[in-house]
Amino acid sequence: MKFKLASLSAYVKPEAHLVQQTIHGALVTLCGILLATVLFVHEMGSFYREHHVTQMSVDMARRHALTINIVITFPSVPCAVLSIDVLDISGTAENDASYAHHMHIHKMRLDAAGKQIGRVEYHTPQSQQIMDTGSEQLVSVNIQEAMQHLVDMEDESDHHEGCHVYGSMDVKRVAGRLHISIHQNMVFQMLPQLLGSHHIPKILNMTHSIKHLSFGPIYPGQLNPLDGYVHTVKKEPYSFKYFLKIVPTEYYNRLGHVTETHQYSVTEYTQTLEPGYAPSLDIHYDLSPIVMTINERPPSLLHFLVRICAVVGGAFAITRMTDRWVDWFVRLVTKQK
Repeated sequence: MKFKLASLSAYVKPEAHLVQQTIHGALVTLCGILLATVLFVHEMGSFYREHHVTQMSVDMARRHALTINIVITFPSVPCAVLSIDVLDISGTAENDASYAHHMHIHKMRLDAAGKQIGRVEYHTPQSQQIMDTGSEQLVSVNIQEAMQHLVDMEDESDHHEGCHVYGSMDVKRVAGRLHISIHQNMVFQMLPQLLGSHHIPKILNMTHSIKHLSFGPIYPGQLNPLDGYVHTVKKEPYSFKYFLKIVPTEYYNRLGHVTETHQYSVTEYTQTLEPGYAPSLDIHYDLSPIVMTINERPPSLLHFLVRICAVVGGAFAITRMTDRWVDWFVRLVTKQK
């Protein structure tokens, strides 16, 4: 029985005195080991690297509110002058001076050189309060807060300050617009006698740097087209419009944890400012009815083992064939001598 099993062995063991070890054989062996190691490390890295499988389908889920994350710098617009409004087709109209509970926006003052002034953020005086009666919206104005806001605007404009804006806001999942412009202070337009010796600053330079703009949390490898975008106004004043198409996205990591977020594409439009109009930066957004599902699926373990056997076995097979060629060449050169 032992004899029959031994006859099936594909690896014949030669006698020790029939085996010859050479220096060139050792060099070829070392090269083969190095090649196999490099290929093994490469396959290991490929196995642990992220592998995304993407699917698209109609969005049938009822999702939560849309979160907008912004980090934008305006080097020529003071924080007191900068107005941030959220408008949508459902009738929502909120701004940073009207007790907007869904806006979590922070403003940091910048000097003329672009350096931050102090560590305390600027809080816009809440001079307006929008009251919805059901049939119409009424605006209540706090004159004292409005006057304080006007004083802040004058002081910051005289020192040529800028503003760094960051934070987030929760909006309804309908088409809308993020309108960043100059505070108009409607109360002083309706009651100009309140101005007295004060004046409303006129800012025309809407130079801006969008450091970050996203909708929802970030997943590994996500790209936001407007991140790092800079637009500089040199001569004529401009208004800037960005039209975003937002795609709901579900990202599943290797452990099955899901991150619900959004990706977007963008189209830019720049318009020369007409006389009498305030410069603005408008971000128009609309949601796509298609949801994108991204699964982070590594190759199967069996597939990984097959590739490891292929690369390592192939490396040693090539090494053995190379050793025979080198040995033949050495013997040929030796005979000629």
